[in-house]
Amino acid sequence: MQWIPDRYWPAHSTVALSVGKRSVDFSTRAKVVGVASISAHTFTVTVDGEDAGPLPTPHHRPHWGEDGVLPATMGKTEYETPTGNYTVLAKDRKVVMDSSSVGVPIDSAEGYRFEVEHAVRITRRGLYVHSAPWALRSLGLENVSHGCIGLSPTDAEWYFDRVNIGDPVIITE
Repeated sequence: MQWIPDRYWPAHSTVALSVGKRSVDFSTRAKVVGVASISAHTFTVTVDGEDAGPLPTPHHRPHWGEDGVLPATMGKTEYETPTGNYTVLAKDRKVVMDSSSVGVPIDSAEGYRFEVEHAVRITRRGLYVHSAPWALRSLGLENVSHGCIGLSPTDAEWYFDRVNIGDPVIITE
């Protein structure tokens, strides 16, 4: 059985659920919210409603280095990152990704198949926030992915270590 509440539980809460003769108790952790801005090329993280900081590495462009603001890349024009509200479904230290998931044959010029680190899954179809070392020169400047939110390896690891399954990820224009 899967049950989804109509709103997020407050961080650090104890929850008791029961259905029929089955019951479960659990506690929520810190609420980590990621907000991706497609136009600003940023991924901003808050923890328990506060700006997350300090950042793992120095960032030298406007707004970067402000607590919680990470340079990012998202989907290029042909493979736009879909806007909306998402929930973290899974976290994998390593996952193999390939372009066939977005309709691009692996052996085509736009095709790929490689292992990605610090992958935070936010849709069943394969939308992730993940490490994108091949896109370092584009982070914060342009969108070059096939739809995922790409971060530097250090920033992706930092986010991966803090985010929890069930935390929200919001993608805006």
